Amino acid sequence: MPILIDAASTNIHKCGVTFPAARTRIQSESFIILENLLDEIFCHGYSTIFSTLHLAHLGFIPILGSGQLPSFPADKNGFLFILDKTVHASVQIERALMQQFGEVVFVDFSREDEIEVYFQQAKQEHKTPVAIADSIGSMGGVSPVKFLFNLADRYQGYIYLDDAHGMSVYGRSGCGYVLCELNHTFHPRLILASSLSKAFGAIAGVIVLPTKEDAEILKQFCSTYIFSGPPALSIIDSAIASAKIHLSDEISGLQMRLQENIRYFDSLLETAVVNSRTTSPVRGIYIGQEYTAIQFTKKLRERGFAVTAAMYPTVSKNCAMLRVALSALHTKDQIYCLCENIREIFDDMIVAQKHTKNAELASIT
Repeated sequence: MPILIDAASTNIHKCGVTFPAARTRIQSESFIILENLLDEIFCHGYSTIFSTLHLAHLGFIPILGSGQLPSFPADKNGFLFILDKTVHASVQIERALMQQFGEVVFVDFSREDEIEVYFQQAKQEHKTPVAIADSIGSMGGVSPVKFLFNLADRYQGYIYLDDAHGMSVYGRSGCGYVLCELNHTFHPRLILASSLSKAFGAIAGVIVLPTKEDAEILKQFCSTYIFSGPPALSIIDSAIASAKIHLSDEISGLQMRLQENIRYFDSLLETAVVNSRTTSPVRGIYIGQEYTAIQFTKKLRERGFAVTAAMYPTVSKNCAMLRVALSALHTKDQIYCLCENIREIFDDMIVAQKHTKNAELASIT
């Protein structure tokens, strides 16, 4: 949006493109302003900003594992980390790090009975269960948020959710899918990770915790907060402009327009579509073979449509798909033309496949 682009130059002449100093020593006021705005958006949780969500996970997990966060102590035998098998790669890559602080298991979070088995196991073994998942999968699937917090309350566990794909799209002030499911109340057993790099329109990762004391410990001891360079100041100033939109009446209008576009897209395309008839703005159109998906996106690009291919390891091998991300700014005409072109290319592919098969049969006979 133009307002975010204009905001990028707010402090650029005074402080430069970035302010290259550790935030534990000195920081631009913009960081404080943004965190205060995010606290309000995230239902009065306490926000800490990282350059990326990957760095946020990398820095936060050892702090959680230490058991020193006031709201997240561990039982006498440490933690049992219960990861959804489809949790984002930026979390899965930290498996060895988690194993320094406890046991790690992978579970299909669509199976609530399986999740509860591990919560029960943790209680029997005097461990603290920590369920970790994406709230909304980038290529389909939604975590059972209310069920998870019911387990957390019953078994004295914690719920660590990455709400990158829910941020801005759902909830009051665009607080995200998780807090919307929790009736806009920050649960004391919630660890919320979110991204400002998707629907929010900036570039940064955020960890949101229940208390100010938790956030202070994180900022005092988290390696990727202390030693990594802070996000570019121009980006932070743009994020401030976005946060102000989120805290205004404008956000609800943008959310409504987005949902209208999602419904319109679904009404036009009857092909096998991942997330069809859901409120998620991400759609996956199944193609199958990776090379075919690449060729499909190339043909769309030639026609003026920026659609990407999701392939292994994002999805299983030979299960490649087109990944379509809808926004509130897309027009109905643009959506209609995209769907028409997808259908045309599908039809051309089917004809080409028939010709190939006929040629193969002819060569055999």
